[in-house]
Amino acid sequence: MTEPFQGRVQQIAVKPDALVIGCALPAGSATPTIYELPPYETEIGAAISTFATPEGKAGDGEITFSLPRFDGARDRLYARWVVAGADGPLPGPCYATKLNDIAAADYPYPTAPTIKGLQVRMVDDAIKLGVGHAALNLNIGTIMRPGPAETTIPYAMDGATYHFDGEYMARFDARVKELSDHGIVVTLILLNSPKWERVAVHPELKTALMHPNYDPEGFISAFNVITPVGLAHYKAFVEFVAERYTRPDQRYGCACGYIIGNEVDSGWVWCNAGEKPVEDYVLEYAIAVRTAFYAARKKYAQARIYLSLDHLWTIAHMENPLRTYKSRDVIELLAEQARAEGDYDWALAFHPYPEDLNRAAFWHDETALGDFDTPRITFRNIELLPAYMRQPHLLYDGQLRHIILSEQGFNSLETEESEWVQAAAYAFAYWRIEQAAGIESFILHAHVDNRDEFGLNLGIWRRDKDNETDPSAPGSPKPIYEIFRDIDGPRREEALRWARSVVGEAYWH
Repeated sequence: MTEPFQGRVQQIAVKPDALVIGCALPAGSATPTIYELPPYETEIGAAISTFATPEGKAGDGEITFSLPRFDGARDRLYARWVVAGADGPLPGPCYATKLNDIAAADYPYPTAPTIKGLQVRMVDDAIKLGVGHAALNLNIGTIMRPGPAETTIPYAMDGATYHFDGEYMARFDARVKELSDHGIVVTLILLNSPKWERVAVHPELKTALMHPNYDPEGFISAFNVITPVGLAHYKAFVEFVAERYTRPDQRYGCACGYIIGNEVDSGWVWCNAGEKPVEDYVLEYAIAVRTAFYAARKKYAQARIYLSLDHLWTIAHMENPLRTYKSRDVIELLAEQARAEGDYDWALAFHPYPEDLNRAAFWHDETALGDFDTPRITFRNIELLPAYMRQPHLLYDGQLRHIILSEQGFNSLETEESEWVQAAAYAFAYWRIEQAAGIESFILHAHVDNRDEFGLNLGIWRRDKDNETDPSAPGSPKPIYEIFRDIDGPRREEALRWARSVVGEAYWH
């Protein structure tokens, strides 16, 4: 017996001046009603406006609604849409699934001839080392200001004006531009810390920027995308940054990829939204990721938006399940929600630190196993990451999503032996990543040891211990410095042979 034909939303396309919703409906159906909701609302009763008149019919059972993209100055690109018939909402996408020629710029995504990357502190040194990828932190509360001032930069969005610290941006521009002008692919890590680089968020912006459930026990807040004022500031932040760093003329430098938050599976510590079940947490984080995707793609058609996850794959950082989560669960929940609401080209930024952050010798990791149920994904079993993401339900348009390793490093213990192990670990990890096809960059953390980093010495430079005002002032390079420099150059094989002798033949595979 044939199932009755059910109505369904097929596609939501956004054009420069229009938003087009295509539906399949049973023959003879009454014209449905379309509701527009902000992303944090799910109840139809909270609709902003309704539309009931179709633009036209293209054959029996197919109907297309064309709506103005802009409501005055407000861009409906970000909205959630519900198409409701006599029996309730229709299934299918409720967010834009196709962006048609809306981007201000479109050119090939920047590439580098190497996967070698670094969270750069000293730009001139990074260039000398032949770095191909760089990651820089940019904190919303550090650059947003509550109103105009002599040195602020205004940014107009949705009929309102937002303000950014021009002096800070000029310094940040210089770093981005020097890196990208030397062919280095720059990715920005977008954060929401109440205090960054010793600058606290402006008191007048706390309510707008900090997540309403943020607990100060966490170092970084989740983005506030669940209130009208919070979502507006977040959209303005991402739009401003994307517009600035994807201009074709590269006036301020080029940075086309954006990581949303930091290690969100360990949310209580690094992306705090209070205590909540993982389903609710991912629901909110998904709003931040999707909103950033639209904001960036509005400016540049190839922009990439990354999730940020640590190495805790099927275990969590804390026992309390309302505080930290498993990175595999975050991926699966976000992917499921994206498919249900309209899939889009999100990407993955992963941190495969060794099992014990104090121990560089990851080849001894006992919880990095060889199957998808492994407790951790570290450098020992890094091949599982692209393999997992190649599963059909996680592909985008039939292709593997972009995967980068955006933050990970190897500790040394201020002994000569530990520094040699650190150097060997980097070379071995680099080799293993090359064997795991599908990983596009390996961005090492850190450039210089930092005395404030939980007692870890992750740098390729020792810090200057005589400089008490700067916690990561460079002192002298460690053995890893030369291995890092040579790993993709003429002395590569020599570096790998040496590392293999340190690691041992039994582990080198």
